[in-house]
Amino acid sequence: MVGEPLYGRAAETAEIDRLLDRVRSGAGGGALLLRGDTGIGKSALLDLAESRADGLDVLRGSGIEAEADVPFAALHLLLGDRADAIESLPAPQADALRAAFGLVPLEAGDKLHTGLALLTLLDRASADKPLLCLIDDAHRLDRESADALLFAARRVASRGIVFLIAVRDGWTRTGLPELHLDGLSADDARQILDERAPDTTAERRDRLVEQACGNPLALIEFAAAGSGRLARVPEEFARAVRWLPESARLLLAVAAADDDTAEPGVVVQAARDLGVPFDALEAAEETGLLAVTRTAIGFRHPLGRAAAYQGVPVTRRIAVHRALAEAHARAGDADLRVRHLAAAALGTDESVAEELESAARDIGDRSGPSVAAYAYERAARLTGDPEVRARRLAAAAEAELAAGRFVQARTLADEAARAGDAEGTRARVDIVRAGIELEHGVPEAAARLLLDRARSYGDPETRARVLEEAVFHAWSCGDRATGVQARDGLTDNPSRMVRALSALLDDDVTSARSILADTDGQDDRLRLLAAEVALLAGDDAAAAEMSAQLVARSRRRGLLTLVPRALAVQAWSRLFRGEHDEARALTRDALEIAEETGQRGQTAALRSIQARQAAVEGDEVRCRALSGDGRVGAALGLLALGLGRHEDATEHLRDDARQAPAPCTAPVVLALADTVEALVAAGRPDGGAEPMARLETFAQGAGQPWADGVASRCRALLAAAPDEAERHFTAALASHREGGRPFERARTELLYGEWLRRSRRRAQARARLRAALDVFERLGAVPWAERARGELRAAGQAVGTSGASGDDIPGRLTAQELQVVRLAMTGATNRQIAAQLRLSHRTVAYHLYKAFPKLGVASRAELHRHVPA
Repeated sequence: MVGEPLYGRAAETAEIDRLLDRVRSGAGGGALLLRGDTGIGKSALLDLAESRADGLDVLRGSGIEAEADVPFAALHLLLGDRADAIESLPAPQADALRAAFGLVPLEAGDKLHTGLALLTLLDRASADKPLLCLIDDAHRLDRESADALLFAARRVASRGIVFLIAVRDGWTRTGLPELHLDGLSADDARQILDERAPDTTAERRDRLVEQACGNPLALIEFAAAGSGRLARVPEEFARAVRWLPESARLLLAVAAADDDTAEPGVVVQAARDLGVPFDALEAAEETGLLAVTRTAIGFRHPLGRAAAYQGVPVTRRIAVHRALAEAHARAGDADLRVRHLAAAALGTDESVAEELESAARDIGDRSGPSVAAYAYERAARLTGDPEVRARRLAAAAEAELAAGRFVQARTLADEAARAGDAEGTRARVDIVRAGIELEHGVPEAAARLLLDRARSYGDPETRARVLEEAVFHAWSCGDRATGVQARDGLTDNPSRMVRALSALLDDDVTSARSILADTDGQDDRLRLLAAEVALLAGDDAAAAEMSAQLVARSRRRGLLTLVPRALAVQAWSRLFRGEHDEARALTRDALEIAEETGQRGQTAALRSIQARQAAVEGDEVRCRALSGDGRVGAALGLLALGLGRHEDATEHLRDDARQAPAPCTAPVVLALADTVEALVAAGRPDGGAEPMARLETFAQGAGQPWADGVASRCRALLAAAPDEAERHFTAALASHREGGRPFERARTELLYGEWLRRSRRRAQARARLRAALDVFERLGAVPWAERARGELRAAGQAVGTSGASGDDIPGRLTAQELQVVRLAMTGATNRQIAAQLRLSHRTVAYHLYKAFPKLGVASRAELHRHVPA
């Protein structure tokens, strides 16, 4: 429609505006041919041009398929209301137009005069006001009208006339400047869907975008129908299918129904099972709808697929899906078998429902929750018994929750609650609702909800399961009191998860880690807890390794609820290991997923990582801006400590300690060391006894060199005698040399260097301070580096200003973009990268499309100059 925004057509719009501005200014006219496939947006650009034709007369015409064989039919329609002007033309031209309009017999040679007559007529019409001539569907023009219009369009450069002609691919007789309209980018396509179908889920939106292949008409029709296969199709596609023999129509329907793979072997096998001869493929291909290669049978146009699927009756479509289900089963693809079984069922069918439920259980263990949720829900829709339907709906809700689709999970859980009243189903619904509350609502309410609901269950196993979930949720949000209460309600044989959480609620990280020593082959939440406990125990290498494995596994299986939390562990461990760029990219990636899936609790937790990094780097504005998102008192305390504001540091750290009922977050232990340092610097060392005791307890249990180093450093700060202080500083450095947490080692070097300088041992102080400065500069820890420089100057060493902190280019990318870019640097193609990362090749192309502008490059060849290998 005229006036609607056109997404992704900035270049085309600019060229049209240039022509219109030129003709308005009197500099002359021009012509432009807009070429592209059906539905790509040619007519929309003509509409746009018409809406912007202020000060111009507009003449608009179009090719009509029914009159394509009638000479001069289109010209007659275009000029019908200007027939009176014929009489004023020169005699040969007037005669030619009369002949073209059937007023006199057509004679040889009159075609040239017809073109001249059209040009003269349009030229005279533009004498008072410039003229915009719009021709749509030019491929449907009769030959004679097309010749005359193109003749005139090629001769308007010095006249006040602009021609815009829209034509389908394959029309070659032009001689005019052309713009080819390609498909829209994924971002532009999503904008159209956001406008046309704002309630579409993210997963559904992405699927429609992929199926539409950048075609705006297909996208709009798919959104309206809610399906790529059931969309309204142009008559030309429907007619192309309708004229085929039945065997070819059936083969096309098989290819259209198998839109997830369209592997030739599967399509041909399913067609053979339906009795379709192989030579039907030739007839189907001759329609021009199909594109057949050795690896795929695809459709040249996305709406061609819809036409093919709708080209057979519903009963035949059911047979097609059953045949495809069998073909995929023989090929070993259970996921696609389930999808086709579901598509083949109508009404209630318990046998199919049982098969779908069984397949969903297998798929959930192997391929992830998205397909499982689909199969469970489809099974429920085919179920007559209300209690069985409720059970299957609850299973679908659980799978949707695991996939991070909280709105769908809530809808299915509510429907399950209405459908049945069995105790087991009610418990599953309560657990889903609590999971949604934890991630998408008020986290603290999740555990309390389950604790309250557990009292209503008579079955001991059901009650125990609900209480175990309550313990997990209480730990996840740091609610020690509710966690202990739920744990105490469990009497017999608590699970491994509960035993580990029970130890954590008692601040016994060492026992928790022992319980979780081997989680291979275990539940993914147990793996996540093991990674989190490794981080709490200070084993950054193990935490990084376990979380990286879990992230890869969760991405592969579509467990998006776990991914941000696992990425957070990975980001913390990278930050502690001094890998700031990687930590920044991982946190950004986790935030994107958390925000897209609506995991509000995880969003706040991830902000605390960013706040800690901002504090280390001395970015006060960013650190304070993040202070409204979750607990970041420890970060503000570290920031103040680095800036020399010791009273502020003690205040922030004291506030943070009040909010920490259990060691639920990674910075808690480090905050103990920060508190000791801040209190000593503020002249109140007596207050450091309690955090020092907790720190020593942690270090003894952790057995990590860096923790021993930090504990020894704090003992040195609290030591009354100089020889005792030096002994502890020396022990601290010996521990730090064994590895781990470079920022903490540099802080020890700095504090020892300051102590040595105050003891008038300037040469020894300079060595320690220089070592500290090198690390602080590498980490970009600006206030700490400035403090080390100031101490070096006081110790008698001249130092310059801050050195280069290194290019932060990798930090501009998400972790996924960084992976894709680094593989692209090896020379891998998009499809090779997709296979390695288990993505679609279109997703790979999208990541490169987003990464190139961030890196300031235009091609793969430039990547090696900007991205470290």
